[in-house]
Amino acid sequence: MSYQTVKDKLDNGEIVLLDGGTGSEIERQGVEMNDLAWCGIAHVDYPEVVRQVHESYIHAGADVIIANTFGTAPHVLKRLGLEDQFAQVNQSAVAVALAARDNCGRDVCVAASMSSMPAFDTFAVPKTDEVRQGFVRQAELLAEAGAELIIAEMMRDVDISDMVISAARGTGIPVWTGFSASRNDAGTLINYESPVRDDETMPFRRMAEEVLGMGCDAAGVMHSSVHDTGPALAELGELWNGSMFAYAESGHFVPPSWKFEDIISPQDYLGYVKQWIGQGVQVVGGCCGMGPEHIRALNENLAV
Repeated sequence: MSYQTVKDKLDNGEIVLLDGGTGSEIERQGVEMNDLAWCGIAHVDYPEVVRQVHESYIHAGADVIIANTFGTAPHVLKRLGLEDQFAQVNQSAVAVALAARDNCGRDVCVAASMSSMPAFDTFAVPKTDEVRQGFVRQAELLAEAGAELIIAEMMRDVDISDMVISAARGTGIPVWTGFSASRNDAGTLINYESPVRDDETMPFRRMAEEVLGMGCDAAGVMHSSVHDTGPALAELGELWNGSMFAYAESGHFVPPSWKFEDIISPQDYLGYVKQWIGQGVQVVGGCCGMGPEHIRALNENLAV
C-alpha cells in the first residue's frame, strides 16, 4: 500500500502493521553480521536472503516494511572503507525491499531507516558537519530510490536526532520518529543506554520534548524492551497528540550479534500490543528479536 493508504488507515482510526526486526531476522537466517556495521551491508552480499526476509513479513501481514538501511550511514560505511559505495549500498537496500513487494503482489509501503547507529569500533556518532551532510545525502538517496517514508530509528541523543530528522524532513517525504527508552538503576525512565555507545543519558520525557519539537508525522517507541515500552508510550502520549507506534525488542545485543535468548512468545507479545493500543497506539510491529511469527500473530488477532 502506498504511504497515502497508510495515512488513510491512520486517519480512519485503523491499526497499521509494521514488520518485525530486519537485522536480527537476517542474522537468524544464517548471515554473519559485520563487526563494524552489524547488518548494514548484508543486502550487498546476500540480496536474496534480505529480500526473502522482507517477503516473510509481507506474507505475515505487514503493511509497512523497512529497508535494510539502519547501519548504512556514511560515517559507518567510511569505517569499512566503503565510502565510495555509499550511494549504491543505500539505494540497493531500497531496491531489494521494492523487489520483495513486487514479488508478493501486495501493495505495502516501503520505508527506509535512518538511525543513530555508530560503527562499532568508535562507539559514537561524530557530531561534525561532515556527519550532518552525510545524513542529508543519505536521506536524498533513500527518497530517490523510492522509499515512501523515512523512519528516524533509535533517537536517543538530541544532537544526532537533529541531524537525522532535519535531513529526513528535507526530502519532503513523511518522517516517523522512533525513540528508545530504558530505566536507570533508580528505576527512572531515561533515553536508551546502549551497549555500543556511551551517550550522556537524560530523562526520557525531556529527550522526547526536545526531539518532538523538530517535527514528524508520527512518533513512537522502538528498540526498547517490552517492559519499558508501555511506560515510555505513556510519557510520549502526554506530549504528542498525533499517530503513535510501538516496535519493541526481545533478546539482547552483544556487538555485532543479536542474542536470541528469552524471546517473548508471539501470544505474550500480542498481549502487550493490545495494552499499547489501549494507550492510543495505532501502528504496531516488532524490533530486534521479533520475527514473522510475531507479526502474523498480530495480523490474525488485531483489527487491522
